[in-house]
Amino acid sequence: MFQENQYLLEMRGVSKSFPGVLALSAVNLNVRPGKVHVICGENGAGKSTLMKVLNGTYAADSGEIIYHGRNFKPKDTQDAIRMGIAMIYQELNPVLDMTVGENIWLGWEPKKRLFVDFRKMYTDTALLLESLNIPYNSRQTMRSLSIAGHQLIEIAKAIRGDARVIIMDEPTSAISDTEVAVLFGQIELLTAKGVAILYITHKMDEIFRIADDITVLRDGALVETGPKENFTPEKVVTLMVGREIKTIFPKNEISFVGNVVMEVRGLTQEPAQGGHFRDINFDLHAGEILGFAGLVGAGRTELMRTIFGLDPYTKGAITVNGKPVHIKNPSEAIKLGIAMVSEDRKLYGLVVNRSAHENISLVNIKKYIRKGFVRNKAIDEDAAAMKKLLDIRITDFKAAANTLSGGNQQKLVLAKWLVGSVKILIMDEPTRGIDVGAKAEIHKLMDKFVHEGMAIIMISSELPEIVGMSDRVVVMHEGRINGVLSRAGLTQEAIMKLATKSVPHPVEEEVVA
Repeated sequence: MFQENQYLLEMRGVSKSFPGVLALSAVNLNVRPGKVHVICGENGAGKSTLMKVLNGTYAADSGEIIYHGRNFKPKDTQDAIRMGIAMIYQELNPVLDMTVGENIWLGWEPKKRLFVDFRKMYTDTALLLESLNIPYNSRQTMRSLSIAGHQLIEIAKAIRGDARVIIMDEPTSAISDTEVAVLFGQIELLTAKGVAILYITHKMDEIFRIADDITVLRDGALVETGPKENFTPEKVVTLMVGREIKTIFPKNEISFVGNVVMEVRGLTQEPAQGGHFRDINFDLHAGEILGFAGLVGAGRTELMRTIFGLDPYTKGAITVNGKPVHIKNPSEAIKLGIAMVSEDRKLYGLVVNRSAHENISLVNIKKYIRKGFVRNKAIDEDAAAMKKLLDIRITDFKAAANTLSGGNQQKLVLAKWLVGSVKILIMDEPTRGIDVGAKAEIHKLMDKFVHEGMAIIMISSELPEIVGMSDRVVVMHEGRINGVLSRAGLTQEAIMKLATKSVPHPVEEEVVA
């Protein structure tokens, strides 16, 4: 048994280099049993690299790990799991055509003689999901779940074994507040049993809600570590970025309500098309950020996919700039000046193994073709302009997109749209998985765009972001609009009330400038 002042895990002087990059420089980390240790830092600070050294993904160049009082050097991730160290990764890799149960037990399937005992596997999975209050069937395929669903299954997979240390890398980046509460409840049960949680997050509210200890990394080095009581949100941000950020939500009040650029009336997707929403009505004005809030499964993303032409609808009408339209595919949406930044930039926003140069030209490739040849000089000129406009931190646009940080990847997604003519920008979870400094930069750009006359629709599961950046907020509940809040009446409590409970005949409040 460990005393309060003893450590379950110590990492001493851990360093790790990759070609041309010093990812970790003599980092120390002390982890107490039964405590939540939050690790903070901007993208590229070394947080995930440090955890991947611990779980056997990478071998440290120097330094040592002491686990249960003994020197520990994991050969690989399986070795770490056997020793009771599990990790939930930020980048999820589910086997989409396998079931929930098969994914949870992949590589650790219960056996009956030489064969997998599927009956036991599915029974154990059902009990595990029920204990975690995860509302999925153990036999449904992972493909049928949302990104939030994939995240919850990863959490279940980590909790499945008898882990003594669980590493959670941005575990709430794609789940709702209700699901966050489920996760935090489970963390509380685990820590009560002596399990140590290593928790990586960019969310200030989570840090001070869940942490016992905090460690801040910057540029691969340890900046400061200690109990939560030694920190404030302002101090953590300053330590992370090396400078003070005046405001994470630089939203200026709208000085006018512009013309209606989009009207949606009675838009419905019947069960045959998935049935994600029905009887949707809203207007979008030039110069505003219209937030869309709701729990996972409320139908927000599916609604925007339909407006962008990715999915069909069965009835209703869409009007753009006063003209009725029926958008059958994204190409038609783009011609109308509509762009969509999806919630998963690596799956839908970028071709990550191709260059930043190529990614910028993806959507508007016809713009760069003359007489059958691609005008690379024109792409270079637009890339340089986007680098300056969006402050993309990149030295060579011929570098692959996956070499950029999360914040710069998100700016690259914006760049590929902005080289065209965008009047309506749909942003689904625009700051998911990026650090606090990059968030502030994205928010500043959004504010700049709307003050130049663009209209933005923003879906976000982060209530502080919705409240901080929206001029009005449409709240959805089980596929329907449950109410529309003006900025004057915008609080997290008001949003959650509408998001969690069906209310008859919602009335939209007037926008208050």
